[in-house]
Amino acid sequence: MQNNLKDLKKRIRSKIPYLTDSQKHIANFIVENPQKFALSSVRELEKELHTSKSTIVRLAQSLGYNGFYEMKNAFLQKIRHELEPLNRYRTFLSEPTAESDYLKLIAEESINNIKSTLVLIDKEQLKKAIKLIEGASHIYTIGLGISTYLAEIAAYLLNRVSIKANAMSYGGYTFAEQIIKLSREDVIFAFSFLPYSEETIDAACYANERGIKVISVTDKATSQIVQYSDVVLQAAVDGIAISNSIMSVLVVLYAITGQIGYELKNKTLQTIRSMEHVRKEHSKKKLKKL
Repeated sequence: MQNNLKDLKKRIRSKIPYLTDSQKHIANFIVENPQKFALSSVRELEKELHTSKSTIVRLAQSLGYNGFYEMKNAFLQKIRHELEPLNRYRTFLSEPTAESDYLKLIAEESINNIKSTLVLIDKEQLKKAIKLIEGASHIYTIGLGISTYLAEIAAYLLNRVSIKANAMSYGGYTFAEQIIKLSREDVIFAFSFLPYSEETIDAACYANERGIKVISVTDKATSQIVQYSDVVLQAAVDGIAISNSIMSVLVVLYAITGQIGYELKNKTLQTIRSMEHVRKEHSKKKLKKL
């Protein structure tokens, strides 16, 4: 994606010598500020660049586009994955789509994210994550925003395969403050995606300083939490709706717990039987009270 954006900017630069002075001014702005250009309306660009709509349209046509919106859309497609969820949603709203297409769009987006994750994820890192989890005294999952729910799902799935796990709550105490009571036999399992929460990154940093292993699931190899992590699992979470898409992360979680469940099959079966027994006995007691 990034290389495509570079190619797009390179193509525009190659045409700058053949443009008028007013068009050159706009073209240079686009090359230097691709994200700002892609998120701006014609009216906003007129005000920002002290130019007219007709000049912007003529520039787009000189660059080989039918008009402003086609040129803008070309940039949107290249930068969408770099945007924070709010701006991604703005680009989604700027592209008219029939209501009947929304289900297909979201489904295709999820499939593309899963396919990208299969390419992005390092299989050796995945094996290392599983080994750390299996050997840990206790797993503590952390995350804020939609990652709060990923942390809860991760803890739920890990408990199902006989791994002691809890999702840390964020309220009276920060994550970092709760890490004080952890030992080096414990493992932090963190979820960090755009917009990255400082609290999660601070917790990973503090855990790292204390010698506690950190597994992080994140969207970019350059995200800040990576430097504090012993294992990094990269997942594509591009979302055209109101938040990051979590489907690919769920696939990673099911892959991890599926592998652990297979490797610890006897313990897992015993755990599931115990859970089912408790659930049935509890249900009987409730029925008797009624």
